[in-house]
Amino acid sequence: MENQRQKWVNLVFTAVAILVAIIAFVGLSKISAVYNLESAFKQVDMAIRFASIGFGLATGLVLYLNEQSNAFMNEVVLEMSRVTWPAQKDTTNATIWVVLFVLIAGGILGAFDSLWAWIMKSIL
Repeated sequence: MENQRQKWVNLVFTAVAILVAIIAFVGLSKISAVYNLESAFKQVDMAIRFASIGFGLATGLVLYLNEQSNAFMNEVVLEMSRVTWPAQKDTTNATIWVVLFVLIAGGILGAFDSLWAWIMKSIL
């Protein structure tokens, strides 16, 4: 069971590292565009790609080697395994009710909006 939990922890750390790499890529691309670094450096796009991959790898490595983050994520995975998840029928029922009430509320708000627009048009 411990090995299964560690797999989930490593998966979360990998997802965070990928997210950091994507954010770094977008941020560095924006900075490059703002400061017009394309004209100053020929291979700025390649440097941005390598830098963002480096940020992602560094983040993943720091998370993987940090005992506090490993302990925290192990506790999170353990708590998630204790959660009682609803059955598919319950989830489907709840989704249908939510969609129904959203449609009803939208209809009521639309009617009030149309009434208010008619009143304003009549006054003005």
